[in-house]
Parts: sequence; C-alpha cells; structure tokens
Amino acid sequence: MTRRAIAPLVLLSLAVPLAGCGGGSPSVDTVRREIERRIPEARFEREFHLRLGRLTLGLARRIVHLADPGDPDTAVLDDVRRIEVATYRVRSLPDLDRHLAEETRFEQELAESGWSAAVKARDHDSRTWVFVRGDQEGLLSNLYVVSLDSDELTLVRIDGRLDHAVAMTLAEHPKGLVREMGGESEEAE
Repeated sequence: MTRRAIAPLVLLSLAVPLAGCGGGSPSVDTVRREIERRIPEARFEREFHLRLGRLTLGLARRIVHLADPGDPDTAVLDDVRRIEVATYRVRSLPDLDRHLAEETRFEQELAESGWSAAVKARDHDSRTWVFVRGDQEGLLSNLYVVSLDSDELTLVRIDGRLDHAVAMTLAEHPKGLVREMGGESEEAE
C-alpha cells in the first residue's frame, strides 16, 4: 500500500467511532460549560468523569458474563450501548432563580436533537432535568440527567435499548421501585 492509500484509511478509521458518539446532543462538558456561562459566578471542580462506549461496554459485558454466567442482574448490561457520567464539586453557586429562570442553551440543543424533557424539578438552590429520546420505533433509547445543587453538579447520559432495560429492572425489583417512590407495600414482591 502506498502512503496515499493509507492516509484515507487512517482518517476513516478515526472518524467512524466518533461519528456516533454525540448523537447530535451536547456532551457533558458542553452542558457544564453552558451552566458556567449562564452563571458566571459558579465554580465547578471535576471530581469524576467516566465515558464507556460500545467497545468498552462490550468488553465489560463479556467479563461480567464470564464471571457470573446466567446472573439475571447482569442482563440489563446487554441493553446499554453507551454511558457517560461526570460529577463536579460545586465551589461557588449563586442564586439559581436569578440565573436559570429561562430555558438554557443545552435544553434547546437537546430539543433540536429530538430529546423531550421528562422531568424539570426546581428548588431555590437546586435544579434537575431529565431528558429522554426514542428511536425510530418510538422506544426509549436515550436518557440524559442533569442535577445541580449547592454541593454537586452531576451529569449522566445513557444510550441503548433502555425501554427493555427499564422493563427488566421493574420486573426484577418491583418492591424496590415502590419503596423508592415512597410507598411501603409488602405485596409488590
């Protein structure tokens, strides 16, 4: 092979994995920067950032299934294709009502990419956004959570067959769901 033939192959091999990474949605770093832009007095210090794509999750699935074959608690991993989690310690956070009264740019970008706001919770010193997006069949395929309070900014994005993963989790642990939702039912299990 000549150098001319190798260069396009190298570029293509680098571009293909990156093509599906964002899915037209802002990264967790973009969302953090937007919050900092909207609240100039806010200061965030990165504590943790984990990004697992198809290859890393595929390897993790193989290891988990080899270590504990047939464990129903690990089956949910088969439906997850991408996970990105970032947490930031809040060093300074002024009054959120003054700075985040209207829709943020990341909310607009997510809406333009087909995401819907499932939950928007606001308190004097905290904000939580939960966005979801479906695939061509209308099934849940993406989840994006942004949670900001006086101690921590947490951003989580999960992609995959989430409708199936959620259904399996609910079927396996209905009592835990009832408890999490504030119920005390003993009959749920």
